[in-house]
Amino acid sequence: MIWYLVAVPLAGVGAVLRVWLTQVGEDRLPGGAPTATGVINVMGAAAIGLLAGAGDTTALVLGAGLLGGFTTFSTWMVEVDAAHRAGRVRTAVLTLVLPLALGVVACALLRQ
Repeated sequence: MIWYLVAVPLAGVGAVLRVWLTQVGEDRLPGGAPTATGVINVMGAAAIGLLAGAGDTTALVLGAGLLGGFTTFSTWMVEVDAAHRAGRVRTAVLTLVLPLALGVVACALLRQ
C-alpha cells in the first residue's frame, strides 16, 4: 500500500512534464499541440513497454503513477474532435490513428 504514496506524486510530476513538453512542441513541431500530444503518448507507450518486464510494484508506481500522468487520452481525443469539427477530417483521422499505431509498435518493440 505504501507505493501509492509514491505513485500519486509521480503522477503529478508526469503531468507537469507533459504540459511543459506540449508547450515546447506547440512552438517547434509541425502541427503544434496535436503533434506534441501524439509524440508524448508514443513516448509513454514506449516507456510502458520497457516497464512490462519490471516487477508489479515498479510497474504500478512508474506506469500508473509517472506515465499515467505523462500520457493523456482525454487531450488526444479533444484534439481529434476539434479537427473533425473544424472539417479537417484527414487531420482528425491522422491524429487518431498515427499515435495509436506508433504507440502499439513502440510498446511491442521495447517490451522486455
